[in-house]
Amino acid sequence: MKKLAILSVFCLWPIAAFAGGNTSTYTKFDLDRCRQVEPGDEYVYGGTWACKGIKGYDIIISNADDRDLVGFGSIADDQCSRHKTFGRFNTALSPVEWRMKGGKPIAAIERWRVTTDDEGGSVTWLVVSALRPNESCHVHFVAGSYPNANEAARRAADDLAEDFDCETDVPTVDSKVGPPPINMDACKDVARE
Repeated sequence: MKKLAILSVFCLWPIAAFAGGNTSTYTKFDLDRCRQVEPGDEYVYGGTWACKGIKGYDIIISNADDRDLVGFGSIADDQCSRHKTFGRFNTALSPVEWRMKGGKPIAAIERWRVTTDDEGGSVTWLVVSALRPNESCHVHFVAGSYPNANEAARRAADDLAEDFDCETDVPTVDSKVGPPPINMDACKDVARE
C-alpha cells in the first residue's frame, strides 16, 4: 500500500507542477485615495499620483490634457510607458491585472477608455506592459472588442513580457478595428522629457 501511495505521488507530481502556470491578481485604484506626488498646474497638467500596486510596483498615473499616462514601479520620470498615451482623450480604468510567475509580477494589464469622436463615443483597449526594476513598457495592445480580449491580453503577457526588450522591441496588436491610436515606436525612439 505504501509503494502504491509513493507511486501515485510521483505520477501526479508532473501534473500538479505544470497545471498552475502563471496567475493573475488584481489591484483596484482610486486617484482620490492615492498619494499625489506632483500637483497639477493652471494649464493642462492634472498632476501625478502613486497608487498602491503589488510587490514593489506602484501604479503611477499622470494626467495631462485629459489623457492619462501610466507607469508601474518607481515614480521615475523616464519610464517608457509614462511617455506614451492614446492620441484622443482617455482614462486608465481600475483595476490593474498583474500577471504573476512564481509569485513575481512579470506584466501589468491595464484597461483604457479612449474617445472616438467629439460626441463622446468611446472604445476600450487593453494595454499589456512588461515590468522591470524601475521601468515599464508597452508590449501588446488588445482592442476591447477583440474576441476573448482578456484571454488574448493574458496570453500576450505570459508569452511576450519577460523577453521583450523595452528599448528596441515594438509592441504588437490584436485588433479587428485597426491599430490603436498611440505611438507604437520602440522606447529608444520615444522622447523622455
